[in-house]
Amino acid sequence: MPSQRSISEVQAFEIEMADASGIQSRVAHEFAGRHAGGSSNLGYTCRDHKNYL
Repeated sequence: MPSQRSISEVQAFEIEMADASGIQSRVAHEFAGRHAGGSSNLGYTCRDHKNYL
């Protein structure tokens, strides 16, 4: 459910830093997913990631 997904402050910071560094949002989302042990553990989708920016 969309209401269940959220981006934490730390995740938001990482998204902003990746964007400022010129890293594509898809690549940054994949990296965050690997760091979290899988994209299902992130709590947000790639579309949420792009919409945050």
